[in-house]
Amino acid sequence: MAIKIMLDAGHYTNYNQSKVFKSYYEGNMVWKLQSYLKKELEEYGFTVSTTRTNRDKDKALYDRGYMAKGYDVFLSLHSNACDNESVDRVVIIKGYDQKDTLASKFGKAITEVMGVKQAYQIYTKKNSSGGEYYGVLRGAKAAGVANRFILEHGFHTNTKTAKWLYNDENIKKLAIAEAKVLADHYGYKKKTNTSKEEVYRIIANSLNVRKGAGTKYEIVGTVKKGSAYTIVEKKNGFGKLKSGAGWISLGEKYVELKK
Repeated sequence: MAIKIMLDAGHYTNYNQSKVFKSYYEGNMVWKLQSYLKKELEEYGFTVSTTRTNRDKDKALYDRGYMAKGYDVFLSLHSNACDNESVDRVVIIKGYDQKDTLASKFGKAITEVMGVKQAYQIYTKKNSSGGEYYGVLRGAKAAGVANRFILEHGFHTNTKTAKWLYNDENIKKLAIAEAKVLADHYGYKKKTNTSKEEVYRIIANSLNVRKGAGTKYEIVGTVKKGSAYTIVEKKNGFGKLKSGAGWISLGEKYVELKK
């Protein structure tokens, strides 16, 4: 049975603007990271769901954590903030009753990718009654999730970090690194391509068909909302059309898999 992972984009659109780099918003970064990480994890064969399907709507913290009932891992995605711009580290907040093993793997991998100066920190906090302090972790704990984390991707009150996190290519690097941590931990091997045919329905009004598997490739056509296409190969979040016309994005806001 596939390991099940619940991803939580920690905040909504334009939430938590950086004071030192005004273009950066934590809510916008974590929404992108959730999307990239979901794709990466699915390429390894994990079953992945998200607590948010709309970036502009917020749910109660506890409720988002409890949505992970029946899942093996809960990851809430964030960047941190403080009053001291010199603070430059990754913080992994874990359930108080969990070992440091997986938290350490996340801390090391994210620190290496981001190139932050200070050593990562593993952190836990209890409330006055002895339970989880953070609402999402409290909800995930109540749902019986064994591995539950808040991943703080550096401090966006640090100018260098805020600018780094603003770059989409860097967010993709984080997704690759974090997916690999989980894959190595659970013994999964990445399947970059697949010959299994699947049929997808277009849900975007219009979707570009490209010459290759990525946005850098030339647009060779378009497909319209409501049409269905057979995909014979997947790569980099794109699917190859059986007709040979090209590749389309398999992003969840563009297509849906026909059951």
